[in-house]
Amino acid sequence: MSFNGYGVWAIYRFEMARALRTLWQSLVTPVITTSLYFVVFGGAIGSRMTEVDGVPYGAFIVPGLIMLSLFTQSIFNASFGIYFPKFTGTIYEILSAPVSPLEIVLAYVGA
Repeated sequence: MSFNGYGVWAIYRFEMARALRTLWQSLVTPVITTSLYFVVFGGAIGSRMTEVDGVPYGAFIVPGLIMLSLFTQSIFNASFGIYFPKFTGTIYEILSAPVSPLEIVLAYVGA
């Protein structure tokens, strides 16, 4: 079986276009969510707990909130490209194309 570079390139371009269309949403949403977490946890817990092992509560919680936001957004962006077409039924267009499963995976992972 030969490698279908055009098919991989087409799927890759489609996924990159989707990622670029949602770039603003992918950047602003985590910032707002992390800020809300900081305000809520800072107000609820931070007033009762001033230090954690000698580190101020704000300096203790911020790196964890940033990592939470990064992990959440990375999982969301990686899975959305597969889940949403499956949910809407458009994944069958890709599956019926003359592209092997390995080529589909390469295109999605590359994007």
